[in-house]
Amino acid sequence: MRFETLKFITFQLTFRYVIVYKKGYQEFDSVISTVTTKLKGTAYVNFTDHFYSPMFEGIQVYDPADYVIPAQENNAFFVMTNMILTPNQTQAKCPEDPRFVDNQCDDDDDCSPALMPVRNGNGVRTGKCVVSDRNGKVKVCEIYGWCPTEVDKIPMPDLHLSGKKPLLEEAKNFTLLLKNQISFPKFKVQRRNVNTGNNSFLKNCIHDGDSNKNCPVFVLNDIIKDCGDTFEDVAFFGAVYGILLKWDCNLDYSLDDCVPTYSFKRLDDPISPISPGFNFRYASYYVVDGKRYRILTKAYGLKFEVIVSGRAGKFSPAPLFTNLGAGLALLGIASVMCDLIVMYCLKKRKQYKNYKYQRIEDDISTDDDFGSDLETTPESAKDEEELISKKVNVEQREESPYSKLR
Repeated sequence: MRFETLKFITFQLTFRYVIVYKKGYQEFDSVISTVTTKLKGTAYVNFTDHFYSPMFEGIQVYDPADYVIPAQENNAFFVMTNMILTPNQTQAKCPEDPRFVDNQCDDDDDCSPALMPVRNGNGVRTGKCVVSDRNGKVKVCEIYGWCPTEVDKIPMPDLHLSGKKPLLEEAKNFTLLLKNQISFPKFKVQRRNVNTGNNSFLKNCIHDGDSNKNCPVFVLNDIIKDCGDTFEDVAFFGAVYGILLKWDCNLDYSLDDCVPTYSFKRLDDPISPISPGFNFRYASYYVVDGKRYRILTKAYGLKFEVIVSGRAGKFSPAPLFTNLGAGLALLGIASVMCDLIVMYCLKKRKQYKNYKYQRIEDDISTDDDFGSDLETTPESAKDEEELISKKVNVEQREESPYSKLR
């Protein structure tokens, strides 16, 4: 292997990786983003003969104002798909939830001291031990709190609801309009994912990864299917998904080519042993005859996080010359690599070592009596021939090692 060949290979690798693949001729800027979302769709729940409350009689229709909770979030939104309802709660005294052992008792002594908050409970103890209103064979501590307490079971018991389908099953057909505006301050470039020049396209398009990949309107069921899940499975207990937008823009070309790519990913652990899915509670308050009541809702649903990333690059001579200079500096490694290859890999490595490293032999004797070095001279013709032979060997070894190996 010639020294020049190794230098050429080193330069080619440096140029192709740093300059071409890593775009070493460009300077870059990171994206700054803002996101807004809008959902559309309606669903209903038929509470006829299921729910004994004037607040939930017959068919109840849910629109975005009902199932998008809260109405606005930063780069995220939540869609309720299932629920546990506890209507007509008011501040009073009532038996605690008997599911937890800490709430069970045999007499009043087990419920003292009074006014102590109950772990895994719904209020503070009154100090009395009473019969449970859900299981007449069990005694529990009485509490002050919002009564009656929540029955935390899904589907809601004694209402003959499905144990496999979520209450808001139609949520799978809800549509999402995702608007994303980004900027690259260094280059003074602003872009958006919504093409404002074609309103009819936006009103009728649905995002498809193959045929309609630039449409910003998504069907929730398509997002879930793209992650390998089925809507009925995840909507019953909830889940968390990520909508990923990536902007990778080369500003040396047309700005029309600077568009995002969309991908989807499930973010929560579907097999979590503790509290799988996604849920939270919220309350709606109202007053009847001067008395305050509330409807407690434990909402299960789909949480979507919108994650935007990206960068833009544009030609600049400064990074180009910097990377070229660094690449040329790497050529100094070529000589070291060549030595290593020739000395340890080639068949003639021993011969190369003899040419690279020369040994100098001293024909000097030491006078033991005086400690001084005395120069020796040939005392015969034989000694002269040995000196001449050594001189010839030294001259041969002074030749370039690379010229002998080519």
